Amino acid sequence: MKERTVYINGKFVPESEAKISIFDAGFCTGEGITEVTRTFKHKPFKLDEHIKRLYRSLKMTGIDPGMKTEEMTRLTLEVLKRNLPLIEEDDDCCIVHNITAGERGHPYFGGGAGSTTVVIYCAPVGFRWYARQYETGIHLVTPSNRMYPPQCLDPKIKHRSRMYARIAELQAKLVDPEARALLLDLEGNISEGTGFNLFIVTDGVLRTPTTRNILAGISRATVLELAEKMGIPAVEEDLQPYDVSNADEAFYTSTSPCVLPVTKFNGAPIGDGVPGPITKRLLKAWSDLVGVDIVKQALDHMDDPQ
Repeated sequence: MKERTVYINGKFVPESEAKISIFDAGFCTGEGITEVTRTFKHKPFKLDEHIKRLYRSLKMTGIDPGMKTEEMTRLTLEVLKRNLPLIEEDDDCCIVHNITAGERGHPYFGGGAGSTTVVIYCAPVGFRWYARQYETGIHLVTPSNRMYPPQCLDPKIKHRSRMYARIAELQAKLVDPEARALLLDLEGNISEGTGFNLFIVTDGVLRTPTTRNILAGISRATVLELAEKMGIPAVEEDLQPYDVSNADEAFYTSTSPCVLPVTKFNGAPIGDGVPGPITKRLLKAWSDLVGVDIVKQALDHMDDPQ
């Protein structure tokens, strides 16, 4: 079977040959920035927005990728082109950027300008992990650990230092093996999940946390754009677990599933305990936007090996 192609530090290599040093700062101290862009009909969705956010994170963390955004975009599209022959017509993929500070030149920092590690690769969309939850909804659980405060690390930086997320997910799965974690901030407000943004619906109004304590998700922004076009009122505000528990419906947004219904929160049903009408309308609007039946595609690939 032919291998996927990976771009790493100026070279296109087979996936099995894509390697980094054990002294790389991304491995040693988590000094890495990331983006994940998925395709629809083999075309990247909002790639420009992902690249721009990637570079904002790189600037904030002082990691120099050694190229302009235009070159990063060109290389990204080349990686996709080289991997398209391995992707079925009715399938799609995720394009992943991992950029680290490179080999360590200091006990606490990567090697500085010129040593950056740049990796771009394609990966399968993990349909089987969430496909059936379009029909059943997912259970969200608030773990005991909290989201790190923006005073320590701005959550708008999309980084690879995710130990907080691992601990949160472990705790959520002690409650329910199928659950995912939804973190609170230090003041008890809803922040974000371990890779997703939350929306709730109350009396026909979409409500979502502000960007003060969350990653400003591109999928989140897409939902707000769709809602405006559809005439669905939306507000960004502080939310507490009380608001989620008493919501009429809820869903989360993330790159691969786009919009995934949430039907249970800390063991109790949300609304009627089934995916809500506004959630379904937004999913259909997103499907219409990209020309793909998002739910059907996921269900058709639910049994794919990963």
